[in-house]
Amino acid sequence: MPRPPSRVASRTVASYRHLALHEHDLVYDGEATVFSAQTLSLKDWVVAAATTPEGDFILVEQHRHGVDAATLEPAGGIQDEGESAEAAARRELLEETGHRATTAVALGWVHPNPALSSNKAHLFFFPGARAERAPEQPIDERTRVVLAPPEQLARMLEDGRISHALGVLALTRALAR
Repeated sequence: MPRPPSRVASRTVASYRHLALHEHDLVYDGEATVFSAQTLSLKDWVVAAATTPEGDFILVEQHRHGVDAATLEPAGGIQDEGESAEAAARRELLEETGHRATTAVALGWVHPNPALSSNKAHLFFFPGARAERAPEQPIDERTRVVLAPPEQLARMLEDGRISHALGVLALTRALAR
């Protein structure tokens, strides 16, 4: 494995509410050619796979701007500053589905896209979550709760009805429990 390049300069190209775009000038030791790479600064994310007391998986259908279409996935979102990953996953589950769980099972974490960002996605499973209230419906995130028995969920994962990669990973790990 060759040594990684050194960053000789970095600058922020754009900064928004949830992300910043950076450009880096890089050079390999002993070489004169400088090249550039772009990275994103993103907060850590959480994914909250959950089941009802009856064993149905709790999913949300919502519009995703990147694909400009509705997707079906577990609840999830951005981990707030100073918030633990588990607390963020519990919050997202309650906000997006109206369900609350007493038990949390950590399913590990992954780098969603290490080619572009250094953030992590923390995956959790909440078995036996109970409906407590209606989901929140802020202007920028409207959701519809969908319940799926494990057999149906497995088919949805196989046929692409659930396509959010982090959701697929969290649900696959939850199904294996």
